[in-house]
Amino acid sequence: MDLNHPTDPADRPAQRSGAGEGSGRAAWLIAGDFLLTINPIDGSEIVPCPPGRRPLAPRRAPAAAGAPGAAGAADAEPGPPLLDREEERAHLRALLAGGRSVRLTGPSGVGRSALLAAVAEDCATLAPDGVVRLNGHRRTPRDLLHELYAAVHHVSNYRPGPTELSAALREIGAVVVLDDVEFGGAALDELLTATPECAFLLAQRPEAPAPGASSGVVDVPLAGIGPDAGRRLLALAVARELTPAEVEWADELGRAGGGLPLHLVQAGAVLRYRALGGRGPLPSADGLVGALAAAISEGARELLVIALALGGELPDPAALPALTGDGEATVAYTELVDCGLLTRVGPRRRLAPGALAALEGSELAADGAARIASLTRHFTWWLSEAQVAAEEAVAQADVLLAAQRAAQQAGLAAEATELVRRTAPLLAAGLRWGAWERALRTGQEAAREAGAVAQEAYFHHELGVLAICEGQLARARAELEASTALRGVLSDAGGAVAGRRALTLVDDLTRPPSALPAHTPPAGLPADLTQQPPPEVNAPPAAHAPEPPGSTELTLVIRGRSPEESGATLRQMLARGNRRNAVATGAGALLAAVLGTVVALGLTSGDSGDDAENVTRDDPAASEEDAPVTEETTPEESATEESEEPSETPSPTEETSEAEPTEPTDQPTTPDPTTPQPTTPSESEGSGGSSGGSGGSGGDSGGGDTDPPTDPTDPPTDPTDPPTDPTDPPTDPTDPPTDPTDPPTEGDDEGTDASPTATEEATESATEPATPTESAAPGASATAG
Repeated sequence: MDLNHPTDPADRPAQRSGAGEGSGRAAWLIAGDFLLTINPIDGSEIVPCPPGRRPLAPRRAPAAAGAPGAAGAADAEPGPPLLDREEERAHLRALLAGGRSVRLTGPSGVGRSALLAAVAEDCATLAPDGVVRLNGHRRTPRDLLHELYAAVHHVSNYRPGPTELSAALREIGAVVVLDDVEFGGAALDELLTATPECAFLLAQRPEAPAPGASSGVVDVPLAGIGPDAGRRLLALAVARELTPAEVEWADELGRAGGGLPLHLVQAGAVLRYRALGGRGPLPSADGLVGALAAAISEGARELLVIALALGGELPDPAALPALTGDGEATVAYTELVDCGLLTRVGPRRRLAPGALAALEGSELAADGAARIASLTRHFTWWLSEAQVAAEEAVAQADVLLAAQRAAQQAGLAAEATELVRRTAPLLAAGLRWGAWERALRTGQEAAREAGAVAQEAYFHHELGVLAICEGQLARARAELEASTALRGVLSDAGGAVAGRRALTLVDDLTRPPSALPAHTPPAGLPADLTQQPPPEVNAPPAAHAPEPPGSTELTLVIRGRSPEESGATLRQMLARGNRRNAVATGAGALLAAVLGTVVALGLTSGDSGDDAENVTRDDPAASEEDAPVTEETTPEESATEESEEPSETPSPTEETSEAEPTEPTDQPTTPDPTTPQPTTPSESEGSGGSSGGSGGSGGDSGGGDTDPPTDPTDPPTDPTDPPTDPTDPPTDPTDPPTDPTDPPTEGDDEGTDASPTATEEATESATEPATPTESAAPGASATAG
């Protein structure tokens, strides 16, 4: 099953309206973690790739990888023989067999490509993945890494992401023969570092930057051939013995041109044309190209005009008849190859470097602008009407890019924009993304010059999608925002939707991941009872501030227990706490019943006269922690206190007396023993409550309040429960109360008859919360008084 092209149409992304057959041939491919839909109408769509759509990437069999010419079958074309290179050939093979990478440098025409082809045949069985032949013409390091991956893996419509590509390249063990490398320095180091198990044989010009010293690449310079090899090569080119004049001419060409084999091949072509009737002196090394241009046929000359217009690029022979209108164009192409005017660049051929420089100012390049316009229109028609597949467009990528650059430089901005619009989707679908990016840049500039806002918005959108695939999210956001703004001006709804979808994906990719919780509660436990990490060994105990009453919380610390054991421990602790609360509640109820009984006994044990003699006074010298004390008072003081009026505003202690007992807010002053002090009903009620709470054994002594009498806001409340009858009859006091001989002094008001038991009970009643029985006792005492 092909995972890239599922048979079910429902599995494919929806195609928007307007992208019908012929006008919008959408293509689907997997790019890393994304599913990319190449839509030439509104722009490409990119979404996260579903798990079922990711293809497997099987490695190529070692036998297929190691077969000679497997990576470049087109390199098997016949060419001039390799002469005087046996020593260099053996040296290069020995270095590659030892796992070393080699950099072969030499000028154009010295025979680098022929030597690389011979060494590749010698190293076919050295590595597990055999020999992989690549070409670096107009390629970046990223392009070459992806081409190496595609040469070893059988995949279609799939471009691995950075992580997968890096992991796959580290597993490739091959001899990589790389010709026409145009970059060096750090870029070359990046290429070598990404493939640690590969041995590279690189071919560069001498002026190219060298790799770093840490790369371990061995530099091997390649010089021209000797005079003997030059004579033999020239004799093989003309297929006969050389005359003395021709031998002398061959030696002169070798000395002037540095022994370049290309010069001798071109010299052999000049001798062949002279044999057909040409006359004149033999040209020098610099005049070989001009002599050949004048001697070749008209068909070959027409191909030279096309190559000059395209900057040296020339389409494949199969496309030449439609381009020139000449059915014999393939014969003319072969003629240029035999003359040495075309050199190999990977599977294709282009003008030789010396030929391009020699013919730029000739009459063949005079009509360049008209020729460029004709070529641009032809390629636009070919891409739109001939139903060109992506593979065919990729094979002609260098030619198409050259035509776009030439049209833009010639001022044909509209024609260049239209050609780029037809070329870019095919380059993207053919996975030639380096050429895709260059085409989009050219189209963007041409569209801006031509004022084509819609085309410029399309190119911005495609550049943003390409940046997402390459992980450059900042650049992707800038390109997509520019595209969305331009399409908003044009009211292009379909394009704006595509741009916003891509921007949403960029937002999702740039959003930081949410932080995970530090501790997760075990299964079966509520969220507030979280599992705490175990304490550090020998850690000093942390100082805790005293907590106020009622703010203590139950905290469960679980160390190394299973959820079942944790649940059982929690249930045990909760049950123990419930029992403790029940015991405390029962003790409080029992204490309230005892206090109520004591109050009732105190009310019924004596007469009203005796009760009136006992009043409760607040001790100003007593602290909050001291228990209340009682002392006897005279009937005159009791009668004076009863005559005072109650206060109009209740104190805060009266408002909260039902909740919990508090200390009096106003401290009494020491009265004059010779002056009777007035009393208020509130004090009488307080004294009755105090005497009832203490069992009727005594009270505090002191003077009355110095504030003016106020009216009470609330009337005294009746007891909720009637007093109970005492079990024993009251007894009359044997001794009558005696008047105090000395007036009470401040701070010395403790009665002599205060009962320790009553004092302890009064202390406990002050600390325990008030109950309905306690709140009813003061009212009963006041009524009895």
